[in-house]
Amino acid sequence: MDPSASLSAPHAIRKMIKDGDYTGPTKGFVPGFTQCNVIILPQSEAYSFFRFCESNQSVCKLIIPPSEPGNFNFDTLGKDIDIRYHLPKYQILKHGQLAQECHNIEEHWRDDLVTFAFASYLSFDNLLAQYGINPPSANPTTPLPLYISNLPCNSVDKYEANQILAMRPLTKQNLISAIQAATLSRLPYALPLHFGEPNEVGIKDLSKPNFGEPLTCKEGQLPVFWGSSLTAQLAIAKAAPEFCIMNSPHHLLVTDRQDLELAVTK
Repeated sequence: MDPSASLSAPHAIRKMIKDGDYTGPTKGFVPGFTQCNVIILPQSEAYSFFRFCESNQSVCKLIIPPSEPGNFNFDTLGKDIDIRYHLPKYQILKHGQLAQECHNIEEHWRDDLVTFAFASYLSFDNLLAQYGINPPSANPTTPLPLYISNLPCNSVDKYEANQILAMRPLTKQNLISAIQAATLSRLPYALPLHFGEPNEVGIKDLSKPNFGEPLTCKEGQLPVFWGSSLTAQLAIAKAAPEFCIMNSPHHLLVTDRQDLELAVTK
């Protein structure tokens, strides 16, 4: 199934995912509805990780509070959401290393697991399009290039990482419009953290992103960098908790919440 031919209702997409009829990336589905990255940790790890996220909201913005231990229903994101089944692909990590990928986590579920849901850059891409700015990342088949910067996060206990930045090439006029859109909307990850010289944030070669696909800055464009919630996954890999579940890259949770709701939350 091609994301460009997405169904019109988030719950219909989730049903296809739960039934095993779709297991691919979710980028391009129902623009205007929020998609989120998911990390699931044992309760013993959850408080330190939550404090890490709260201390680094420019790259680790939670869209709802963490779940209660063992709770797999997310009514605040969608009335039927069961976190065990509604992501198209999951990664199981043990001591920070990928142990398995799967399409549901029923057999891995534990009563002590706490779920975290993070905002993604897709919401801001949709907003940019409304302002007449169509970055290459707006293409459903084009993932943003992501770079590990030299900007340190605020560490909490064993959780630490450098910030991961997403790059969009923009003209100076589009950059001004993007900042205006970010200021008015207050969407997560909307304000850029850096623009211009990549070396200033430790990025040596734009053609070699750590994740995603490279995008070329054409004449008149400059690289603009925003925070990415992939930073949270990097912190997990470095902290190496004994057990963790997260969504596979580009396989996000499609929710019933509209991006506009994120724009008016604190």
